[in-house]
Amino acid sequence: MAKAKKNKLAFPIGIIAGILAVIGLVTVIKFSVDTVKNITDDTADKKEYEQMLTPVVMFDPDPFDDLTQADASQLLNSAVWALLMSEDGADKYPYSEGENIGIVVPQADIEQYFVSLFGTEIDIASMHSTLDMSEYDITYDAARQSYILPITGIESAYTPKVYDIQKQGSSVILSVGYIGTKAWVQVADGEYAAPEPDKYMKITLRERDGGMYISSIQATDVQEVIGTTEHRDEPVEETTLPLTEAETTSAPLTTAVPVTDEDGEEVTDENGETVTEYITVTEETTDTDASTNEDLTNNEESTDGETEEYEEE
Repeated sequence: MAKAKKNKLAFPIGIIAGILAVIGLVTVIKFSVDTVKNITDDTADKKEYEQMLTPVVMFDPDPFDDLTQADASQLLNSAVWALLMSEDGADKYPYSEGENIGIVVPQADIEQYFVSLFGTEIDIASMHSTLDMSEYDITYDAARQSYILPITGIESAYTPKVYDIQKQGSSVILSVGYIGTKAWVQVADGEYAAPEPDKYMKITLRERDGGMYISSIQATDVQEVIGTTEHRDEPVEETTLPLTEAETTSAPLTTAVPVTDEDGEEVTDENGETVTEYITVTEETTDTDASTNEDLTNNEESTDGETEEYEEE
């Protein structure tokens, strides 16, 4: 019976095939991990939504379940600031030095930003002459069909922090924290970290022409904000300012000390028990306590040399 010949190339080919199989498996795993990471990591989306919401949240408009219930003047003010905070800002607009001083912006330009934020459910084009914008120092010039905007700065009330994104059909529901602009905390390396939000809102966005617009702003409880703690940024170590000498003093406590006479002997009562008195001390009491106690004892003596009664232990 003939003996089968061994193929000298079978072994190295098998090794190469095994290596390629491992490389392929690693590549597939890496691709899967990257795909899942891209799906679950919504950081970029949150940043985009926060940028969109900034000119709205900064003025804290009244909540509304539907745009027909919203205060149109508040929404228009947000549209004005969306325009001013844009890349071109107010640089391209002329300056008015008449009765009303400020930047003259055509109403059509503001309408574009209004629609981008709040869609077309509100016919803002028909409301310019009826809205009272004096609260925001904004004047409407019907003759020029323009708004005169103040050139002074504005202090915003809040900045938005998006904690959660939920998609329901063509709508997106955002869980948004309203962070007070005066409540920022300084941390290491001179950086600043946002504190806990003052309140939370559910902001619903609807799809329009490939974009999204705000259709409702509703108050919500912190427990309803999904993943609030899980979605917070990594904790940072807060730095504290040096305390003053008064602030470093430990909390006072009361303790009993024996009463001594002029010779330093402890005073006893008729039963032979040591008479004590209660004084307030702190943890930072130093070696001068003895002299302090002596002063307290001397101060307890009356002017006629008689010793006051002390509380027995």
